[in-house]
Amino acid sequence: MLVMLIGGALGLSRMNIQFFPDFALDIVSVQTVYSGASAEDVEQGITIPLEQRLRNLDGLKRMTSTSAQGVSSITLEFYEGTDPVLALDDVREQVDGFTNLPGDAEEPRVSRAQNFEPVARLILSGDVDREALRRLARRFEDELLSAGIDRVELVGLPEQQISVEVPVERLGELDLSLPEIAERIEGLSLDLPAGLLGSQDGERELRAVEQRRSAEEFADIAVRGGQRVRLALGDIAVIRQENRPRQVEVLHHGQPAVELMLQRSESGNSLAAAEVLNGWLEQTRAELPESITLEVHDETWQLIADRIGLLINNGLGGLVLVLALLYLFLPARVALWVAIGIPTAFLGALAVFWGIGGSVNMISLFALIMALGVIVDDAIVVGEDADAHFRAGEAARLASAGAARRMLWPVVASSLTTVAAFMPLLMVGGIIGNILRDIPVVMICVLVASLLECFVVLPAHLRNAFSPRAGGERRPGPLGRLRRAFDGGFDRFRQGPFRRFSASTLRHRALTLSAALALVLVTVGLLAGGRLAFNFFPTPEPNILYANLSFVTGTSRDRVEDYLATMQKALDDTEQALGGDLVRSAVVRVGGTLSADASGRTGDNVGSIMVELVPSDRRSVRNLPFIRAWRERLSEVPGLDTLSIVERSGGPPGRDVNVRLVGESAESLKRAAESLTRSLGQLPGVLEPEDDMPWGREQLIYSVNAYGQALGLTTRELGRQLRAAFDGVLVQTYQDGADEIEVRVLLPQDQREHLATLPRLMVRVDDGRLVPLDQVMALDHRQGFEALRHADGRLAVEVSADLDTEVTNTATVVEALQAEVLPALTERYHLSYTFEGQAADQRDTFADMRTGLIIGLGLMYVVLAWVFASWSLPLIVMATIPLALVGALLGHWVMGLDLTILSMFGLFGLSGIVVNNAIILVTFYRHERDAGRDIDAALNEAVVQRVRAMFLTSLTTIGGLTPLLFETSLQAQFLIPMAVTIAFGLGVSTLLVLAVIPVLLSYLEHLKAALASRTSRHTTSEG
Repeated sequence: MLVMLIGGALGLSRMNIQFFPDFALDIVSVQTVYSGASAEDVEQGITIPLEQRLRNLDGLKRMTSTSAQGVSSITLEFYEGTDPVLALDDVREQVDGFTNLPGDAEEPRVSRAQNFEPVARLILSGDVDREALRRLARRFEDELLSAGIDRVELVGLPEQQISVEVPVERLGELDLSLPEIAERIEGLSLDLPAGLLGSQDGERELRAVEQRRSAEEFADIAVRGGQRVRLALGDIAVIRQENRPRQVEVLHHGQPAVELMLQRSESGNSLAAAEVLNGWLEQTRAELPESITLEVHDETWQLIADRIGLLINNGLGGLVLVLALLYLFLPARVALWVAIGIPTAFLGALAVFWGIGGSVNMISLFALIMALGVIVDDAIVVGEDADAHFRAGEAARLASAGAARRMLWPVVASSLTTVAAFMPLLMVGGIIGNILRDIPVVMICVLVASLLECFVVLPAHLRNAFSPRAGGERRPGPLGRLRRAFDGGFDRFRQGPFRRFSASTLRHRALTLSAALALVLVTVGLLAGGRLAFNFFPTPEPNILYANLSFVTGTSRDRVEDYLATMQKALDDTEQALGGDLVRSAVVRVGGTLSADASGRTGDNVGSIMVELVPSDRRSVRNLPFIRAWRERLSEVPGLDTLSIVERSGGPPGRDVNVRLVGESAESLKRAAESLTRSLGQLPGVLEPEDDMPWGREQLIYSVNAYGQALGLTTRELGRQLRAAFDGVLVQTYQDGADEIEVRVLLPQDQREHLATLPRLMVRVDDGRLVPLDQVMALDHRQGFEALRHADGRLAVEVSADLDTEVTNTATVVEALQAEVLPALTERYHLSYTFEGQAADQRDTFADMRTGLIIGLGLMYVVLAWVFASWSLPLIVMATIPLALVGALLGHWVMGLDLTILSMFGLFGLSGIVVNNAIILVTFYRHERDAGRDIDAALNEAVVQRVRAMFLTSLTTIGGLTPLLFETSLQAQFLIPMAVTIAFGLGVSTLLVLAVIPVLLSYLEHLKAALASRTSRHTTSEG
């Protein structure tokens, strides 16, 4: 006992505290930058060739890719159990073997996804320039990392470049090209070691230190020089340090801002990180200048603390109910020692859980609450049996030791069947299995610890509990008199009405069985008739909203910023109209969108606002009415392509509905996606449908005309010079503190932004001459795409939407789409479709659960057949499982809840818990038969004798979950379906077991007796 207590206390003090359990991400990404290239060029030149090399990797589950302007991103997901290091090495080997990258593309970067959990976000803002914010943000980043924060990401610090802008006119006057100027800069701006010399005269290092690190230093580079004239770069170019294109900028209260996202690693502790943050804030805020503000928002750690506190309070409430039930049903001293087994077994389970790498999180805490009543079941059975024999006159030592001996195999069998029910849940893969895996792990740890406590620790304590007290029996107090009155009343109920009820069910077996079957059919009718809906993974109402907008490609950044300001004002008006005190913060991003899975878009034509509302339990306005009111105040403006306001989803990634269309033609897929988006928008309860294949800019398709070819100009050379003019020549990249600064030579911005520059541009031909561009180039026009996506190497587009779960659910929408919409699209556009995102997770999870169900039932049957040495009795015991299903479904219907994946997990656990009562009942029936009673009398006596223990074991489990059943906090709602499944399923099945299992046993035993009698007569007649 002491070892279990010490081990559990040590484990509890050292386990991480976090939101969800840690799990490995079996994902490797390959990213390749190809600056200035269109999505089509990236797809053809980089993505497709790499996919061909990567598609046959060992252990590869699925491969997706995005080819966007200037970048190729390939995501490879491997099957669970694949060695992550080996998978990473395999990917690198294939990527390194690809030697046909376009000449201007950067080397591909291969990395493995890491699982970092958010802690909080800091917003640093003020009426100062961004350079001052940059210096402060970098300083704060260093301080936070030094203080103990695992990771800090900065948003709103645009990457910098030195732009060397040379006008077209100057190039013509000087007979220079941009690549030639770039080559000159590259040759003069560098630090270059030249080795060691002078070993005989005192060895020295020889090196050049000529790397320029500012616009002024680059301006001094000589482009041309002679004895009389020196032409510096600053004489012919405008040189300045500025933001790189397509960078994200952050605004807060209309002022420049930088966002610091604080995260913890897998080995980190969220609450410990929060303590570090709060201490750092207290010190730093006191030193900030008045023009700078530092605010905290999206405090995930606070959400963790609140939800853990909520579960602990519910757990304590459940513990009080369990203790009260123990005191009512068992003698005080027996109840005391059974109750002491709760913390003993809990701490023993926590010691094991810590040893296998567990953590304190919402799922493991919920599993511990669920185990509150289960953990004492074994001790109740042993303690109640010992008490019955002690009352019958056995000595204390014999009663306690005999109970442990008599109940050993029944209790071991009941524990093994429960383990067999939970173990298949470990087979559930994917992100759902990873999130919920702590439930079966914790329950198995608890059951093992409970067995140890029940048969190693409890018998000695019970012997002391039965020993007479010094000084004789004391006069009972008020609680003692209450317990005695309850005990007497329960005995009268058991020996009177209940005994007659049990005998009646055995006399009218057919009627009893028919009534039970009718109840099963009615419950199945509720499910088949749609009275019970299914919602795969509901999440608590979040406090974070994402408002994303996208203008047509080519829209200026200023116009996007103006509309974001309009949205901000509409947000303020909405808050005031709904009563105020609803919005805690609103952070604007110009040039980037937001998503829960970090797959947002970037570009000058997009923007977003992240809105944090006050916690859902502290406001009366729900998210969907708030979003509707905000949308009503926003007017559509010309050029606005998409506008969506959605909740940040928790749990599995993906939106409620996600349809992937796969085909051969990007244009056909886009038209099909637009048609599907319109169809989704017409369905009730569907919110913000959109596709992920936005139209891109109009493309100018250039080629070398006949005259250019005659001059020796090639497409490669023409493209190189055009690329230098409009995308720039990347000369070098140097480090400036924590920032990487690129140096680019290109045309001035005003010339790059106007089509009239093209005919004025001069290009160098094969003989060294500069000729006007329009003389050697032909142009055509085409509509392009902003991004092209592949799924397992095939062109694909995904159409997704959120749902108002009060109006509809995923299954209803999917059924509507499959009825007419998707078959029509398939026929019209010659494509195929699949449901991805949460639908794919649901499909994979249910497939794993079906396999697990077969294995679990098989294991339970094997355990029961071994314990009872019978092929038929296990079937009788397992008949309690459908009875428990009846209770679970009725519970959801009564409580007005949808079935969820947690309900399914609860059904697995329930199937192992409910057979425990039947196991004990069958064991006592066999004891009564061995004592000489006939079949029905033995059944009646076994039911009557075990009703107290059966009621108590069921009520303690239900009592442990009762506070959670009636929890009103919105943050606990997604856990309630599992509690309803177990509480109602166990309660209804206990009542049905007391009536139905004896009837089934009676039929079986009478059938056996009849067959045995017939066999005996047949043998006698032959003899």
